[in-house]
Amino acid sequence: MSNIVNEEIVVKVGPRGDVVSRSVEWDESSYGNVKQILVTHGNAINSIQIIYDINGTAALAHRHGGDGDYFDCISFEPWEYLTSISGHYGPVEQRGAVVIRSLKFGTNRTNYGPFGREEGTPFCFNFHSGLDFGGFHGRSTGSHLSALGIYVKSISLKHHFKPDPPQRHAAPPRLFSASVDPCACVL
Repeated sequence: MSNIVNEEIVVKVGPRGDVVSRSVEWDESSYGNVKQILVTHGNAINSIQIIYDINGTAALAHRHGGDGDYFDCISFEPWEYLTSISGHYGPVEQRGAVVIRSLKFGTNRTNYGPFGREEGTPFCFNFHSGLDFGGFHGRSTGSHLSALGIYVKSISLKHHFKPDPPQRHAAPPRLFSASVDPCACVL
């Protein structure tokens, strides 16, 4: 899914984790720059909460998930920005629900984390040249962060292009399947 927000193309990527349960879906697209990330964790990520900088004003978003054994607050410098988000997802117990097990945040300054336990299926979102962080989305329960995805903004494309007109006698589109390294660039 993609949208145009303030003349920028914003694309929804993910989420990674549990995408089929009855967890609560949430969305924080284009809120502003990340000022702080609040994480509660133990054997998994219990919750995430973001403080955004919206035109110089700190705005606290909702907490997604529940309480954990440990609490960490990541505070960004005014010039610091996200360059990657990675982690693991899987069940805490053998037959338990799939949750986000660990998170690590990379910036143009340093890496923060890992938070939680690095067990399960790895995932990675990288923001390469021409792409910028555009927000979070995901799923959560009252006790855990179930899934996490991101929005990316194109900082090099400022306009939406119309698709090519349909061609006559074109062959029907083919569907392909491919296997991809989970920590390779998503975009």
